[in-house]
Amino acid sequence: MTLKNTVLIAFAAITLTALSAGAYIVPGQPRPQEPLPYPGEGPITPLPGDDFGNGAGYGRQEQKIIYINRRVSNETLALRQLAGIGENYRGYTVESVIVEVRRSGPQAEVSLLSDGREEDTAYSPQGPVQLRPRYRAVIGEDIRALQLVVRGNAQIESITINLIDNDRIGRPDRPGRGLDVPLYVSRRLYGNDRLDLTQYIDMYRYRGYRVLEIVIEATPVYNTALIDVIINGFNQGPSLQVDRYNSRQTVRPQNAVLGQGADSIVLYTRGDLDIRAVTLRLAR
Repeated sequence: MTLKNTVLIAFAAITLTALSAGAYIVPGQPRPQEPLPYPGEGPITPLPGDDFGNGAGYGRQEQKIIYINRRVSNETLALRQLAGIGENYRGYTVESVIVEVRRSGPQAEVSLLSDGREEDTAYSPQGPVQLRPRYRAVIGEDIRALQLVVRGNAQIESITINLIDNDRIGRPDRPGRGLDVPLYVSRRLYGNDRLDLTQYIDMYRYRGYRVLEIVIEATPVYNTALIDVIINGFNQGPSLQVDRYNSRQTVRPQNAVLGQGADSIVLYTRGDLDIRAVTLRLAR
């Protein structure tokens, strides 16, 4: 074989190899993955909440940012005072509180409190930590004091309070709108037991209001438990079953007006359970 033939054969082999490899090349480059934003980063978006969610419905959103930039050790921070949230924010809902923590001690805890009640806690926090109220948190109605308690040591950069001015949340000075009234109930019931909610309702203040909904927050001691809602001796629908997946139940009574036919609202229970909260949604 001559040198010329050898060169031609080698060239043809290289060409075929390149064409074969090219058949598996996909044009274009994959788009790089964009990093996910931290919670609370960027503008607040409207939250389509449920019937009794902390951020239920749509409303005007506002952020109040407190710059700390220091080490906080076993302190209680008064958030409303530090953020300048005065009476002009009455009716706003506290949707969440974002605490930016640079570093913290191994036993550090950061807790959100409303009127002295612990709402949410983060342990050994690092980076942006989101704390949410457990229940409806309307300034001037449900809560007056909003605090951040730091146990141990934490280097806190900033605290952001996310507020929602939700027009769907009614107030006594806004007749005709829905009004959420929390009943501060915290009871453990055993077996076939009963809980009279009427004693927790200010009948003088809310007489003549229609009961649109009753929301019950409960957890069973064991697997499941049942609740019957009785208004003036009449059962309001089928029994409610609560378990670890269904701890929140809603009842919508028919033609129940406080002081005018709805003078007695009682929960009858079967099985051991903890009633953590009850909220009434009322309307004039």
